[in-house]
Amino acid sequence: MLKLELATAARAAGFRAELEVRDEARTWRADVLVFNEQERPFMALEAQLSPMTAQDARMRTDRYAADGVAVCWVAVEKRPWERGVPSLRVASPRDRGDAWTVRYGMARYSWAAPRTMRTKAAWTHISCCLDEAVRWILQGRVHAHTGPDGTVWWTAHSYVHLAIARARLEADAEAVQQAAAAEQRRRAAQQRAAATEHDGPQSSADWLPRTVGWPPRKRRTRSSRRSRSG
Repeated sequence: MLKLELATAARAAGFRAELEVRDEARTWRADVLVFNEQERPFMALEAQLSPMTAQDARMRTDRYAADGVAVCWVAVEKRPWERGVPSLRVASPRDRGDAWTVRYGMARYSWAAPRTMRTKAAWTHISCCLDEAVRWILQGRVHAHTGPDGTVWWTAHSYVHLAIARARLEADAEAVQQAAAAEQRRRAAQQRAAATEHDGPQSSADWLPRTVGWPPRKRRTRSSRRSRSG
């Protein structure tokens, strides 16, 4: 049922979509394979309902990529691989006539105005209809983006540019703080050096113990006493 929904959404977006298509080398089989205007396959929509490890998801994604085909994995439950590959987590309609809904996998970046270091900024996942998500993906309005922690989600280029602007602002602020700290350490070192130069170097006599009877007298031996008496 989910395969058919994906194929229907792709066709509604204006693309040719075929079910259960294999490549010529038979290294992969797409649940739904979508073709571009030149009749070349460019996107596989996988209704992944059976268990799959994160390693298998990456390996199968790489197989598609080797043939120039992108892939979007679609599941109805939280899966261990959904953070590491382009994916959507969807919910089936509750009532007849309702649409499939994307619960996870589509994200946007929010940065409160005025856009400064003091205002909040974060990636947040959004919900939308599955038809809309498929249309945005196939039309290139969103693309797979990998975050700093390795999480992959679908988002628009404008959100990525906004996140990059924020990251640059944070990097610049950190560089200013590091430069100020380095300057503070440099001045402290200069002050210590100036204080040492003002006090002057200590003489060797200052290092000698100031005890009574220093330096000690040389002890006379018996041989020395005999030589004196002779």
